[in-house]
Amino acid sequence: MHLLTNPFAHSTQKLALSAIALLWSFAANVQAQPAENLFTIARSKNANVVRYDIQRGPDGLLNPAQPINAYWLMLAENGRREGLSWMERELAYGFSISRVTPTGFSLRLLAFKQREIQVHHDGGSYRARVVISGKPATLNRIFVRADEGGGLLPHVRYVELQGIADGGAPVTERIPAS
Repeated sequence: MHLLTNPFAHSTQKLALSAIALLWSFAANVQAQPAENLFTIARSKNANVVRYDIQRGPDGLLNPAQPINAYWLMLAENGRREGLSWMERELAYGFSISRVTPTGFSLRLLAFKQREIQVHHDGGSYRARVVISGKPATLNRIFVRADEGGGLLPHVRYVELQGIADGGAPVTERIPAS
């Protein structure tokens, strides 16, 4: 028995596979664009950090519905990105947002409500601004020193704010747990 084959089937299949590969490559490049990080929270427990990134809409402006996204960067493992759990969002790393405009918003971390963080558009990117050691500064990192205890939540010893003061000098403030 002799089967007839379409002489174009092979070239059509190759063309389709090439198109899929090209689209996959384009999607990977779009995904690979760096996020616009505002600041991170690092802990004494391990190298994993929580990142707080700006969310822009398709027009490139601040996304008013969700201007910020917080997630784990699992640096102690394989570097993968992981969403926050419900408990982490509600007790430790969650935040509230107010006064959203195209050029910024106010942010309060649920576990550190003492300091309001002002997010402003500055020179093409957004910056997290807060007072550190009495000086207006751009916040880069929050470090949490905690002891893992027998309870549900760790015992926080101190929180350290790290940033760059106006004028360019590094500035740090250690805030003991109350």
